[in-house]
Amino acid sequence: MSMTRNVWIIVLALIVATPTVLASEWDKLLNDIELYEDAVDLDTSFADLDMEDADLESNSELFPVNMEEEDLEDLSEVRDTHITIKVDGAPVRLTDVPTFEWFAVYVKDVADRKLISGYRDSQNRPTGEFGPADSVTVQQLAKMASLAAELDTYSCGSNLKNESAVGRWSEGYIRCAEYLKWTIFSEGTIDVTRPATRTDVVVTVLQAFGARISPRSGSVFDDVTTMTPYAAGIETAAGQGIVSGYSDVHGKPTGLFGPLDSVNRAEAAKIFSLGFQVYGN
Repeated sequence: MSMTRNVWIIVLALIVATPTVLASEWDKLLNDIELYEDAVDLDTSFADLDMEDADLESNSELFPVNMEEEDLEDLSEVRDTHITIKVDGAPVRLTDVPTFEWFAVYVKDVADRKLISGYRDSQNRPTGEFGPADSVTVQQLAKMASLAAELDTYSCGSNLKNESAVGRWSEGYIRCAEYLKWTIFSEGTIDVTRPATRTDVVVTVLQAFGARISPRSGSVFDDVTTMTPYAAGIETAAGQGIVSGYSDVHGKPTGLFGPLDSVNRAEAAKIFSLGFQVYGN
């Protein structure tokens, strides 16, 4: 039985018990009843608002339980201090490539272009390591250059002159480099497992992109004269901003290029990334 019904029963009882109730008193009683009903309605409204607030606070739109995979990846990239690349379609966090390092942007770029994917374990699973300080080998250079040039390794003939590449994972890439007569591979005598030099990388990158080589001057670097092998390629790459010489601890150029120095994986990523910027695909 509702509160309002009880009030009306009391009113009727008063009418029966006191038939002489005056009209003014009757009006006052009716006014009190109306005020009472308004108060009850107001309390009900506040209760409804409280229920709505409770539902809103628990709403999944405000606090999503199951986020989409892409949203989770975007959120992790915002919070993460290391870059994440895609390997075989799955995200892989490179634990040795912090976002604040100078080479991070270049590694991310060449990874997005499918030139690199980082190291893998014995089960061919990504380890999450890139090895930025590790030397780039000649066979790794051949792979990156072939991918940059978008070569089909099955369309490079069947001949392989380089015995050091026979049976290796890089055999197809070395065969393409020989087929296209890329300079350092053309004779078939280079050891594909040795570290690539700065000259090796520069010349191969230029050939992979089909760059036009400028005449050599011997005046760009102190250690690159007109007699230096492939001096024209080195000077061309320097003129395009793809490579630069060494600097001292204060950032001042030393005038040296180091044509026979080895190249690490971070440096190679930068050279290829800048090559794409200059020459495109």
